[in-house]
Amino acid sequence: MKSLSTLFRHSATVASLLAASTVTVGLIAPSASALSLVPQEEGEVELLNIDDLGGLVGPAVTLPDLIASVKSLANPDGTFSRLFVDDLSTANDYGIVQLQAGDIGTVPPGFWYRPSEVEEENGQLEVGTFKFMFTETLPELTVRYFDTESSNTTGVPDFFADADTDGTLLFGENPVPAGENANIYTQTWENVSFITLKLGKDTAGTGDGVDFQLETVPEPGTVLGLGALAMAGAFGLRKRNKKA
Repeated sequence: MKSLSTLFRHSATVASLLAASTVTVGLIAPSASALSLVPQEEGEVELLNIDDLGGLVGPAVTLPDLIASVKSLANPDGTFSRLFVDDLSTANDYGIVQLQAGDIGTVPPGFWYRPSEVEEENGQLEVGTFKFMFTETLPELTVRYFDTESSNTTGVPDFFADADTDGTLLFGENPVPAGENANIYTQTWENVSFITLKLGKDTAGTGDGVDFQLETVPEPGTVLGLGALAMAGAFGLRKRNKKA
């Protein structure tokens, strides 16, 4: 009976270790899964210099924890754009800014960051330059641009100091090339703690408006740490079984 009891205890320990290793593998595997850095609600992004722009005109959205701050930088004409999170298929009236819905059939689903140049086209010109600071260095950051129809006007600028990014471009071109109407163009950057994005072409008339999404992957160290805790718990169980 003792040998059977010991066998059952060993079997339980092995099962615990296998379960822990399975949990560890399960924790590691999702590290390749994309994590959206776009709030899943409509409203205005509270910028570092929002007071200079006259305060919020729409309800403030809650930014993901990985985003430390966002600042609006001057457009070529000296104005500053606001930034919204928007479902492009719906219209929103924020008083001085009216965000119209896009054309049916040419609007991508989901929530997008939507810049707004208030002084032109009653806020409908989707241009602006924004600096994102993150709470940690992101192993990968994917930027998805919607409706880039002009060349050399959208992307990560390198024409003013300390305002582009500390990341390295892994995928895509920078600046973003011109594409067809309602196209989506993707860039991926490596090891990013800050990034500045210039959106669209600010010209008289309609210009070229561009919306964007940000996406990253969880920090591998965090995932491995959780896996280590799971394994430690299994070894702790084995130690307690021995004492019993």
